[in-house]
Amino acid sequence: MIVQRHVRYLRFAMLACLLLLGGAIAHAQGRGGGAGGPGGPGGGMGGSGMMGGNRGGDRGAMSTPTPHIHTAPQLSLPGRWWDDKKNVKLLNLRSDQQSRMDDIFEANKGNLKSLYDNLKQEEQHFGSMSHEDLQDETKVFAEIDRVAQARADLEKANFHILLQIRKEMDPGQVAALDREIANAQ
Repeated sequence: MIVQRHVRYLRFAMLACLLLLGGAIAHAQGRGGGAGGPGGPGGGMGGSGMMGGNRGGDRGAMSTPTPHIHTAPQLSLPGRWWDDKKNVKLLNLRSDQQSRMDDIFEANKGNLKSLYDNLKQEEQHFGSMSHEDLQDETKVFAEIDRVAQARADLEKANFHILLQIRKEMDPGQVAALDREIANAQ
């Protein structure tokens, strides 16, 4: 019973972190097209509504209501928004700013991919634990800790990149970006 509750908690925590992983995935994939600008919808920090629906499966008789999740502040639009013509015009981005933003992204792309791959590996390892190991609370918690640390490392790296990119903008451009982010939510 305890293991089932911890597995449900892990699923819930993993789903909550998907909001933050969206940005890292979009950055790791590089340029792209599609709705919502380069990188597609939901690529920025904070994501786009992935929390809807019952994704945890059957909750059973011992379930508790899902608490409200407070996500990290959203620092950017989805994907490589600084290369999107609409955003360039809206934010009045200069080509030298776009070039520096591209340089920041390219310099960190390999690290993001590595951290993302590590997270997927840790999640896979946790998901493949034997029934016997799932009965051992110490082993389960150790796996949860490894997954949580891998996720935290990825989120920190993504946030760092987004902060670096924002530093390339003038205060007026940052204010316009923040308004656009608020309108997109």
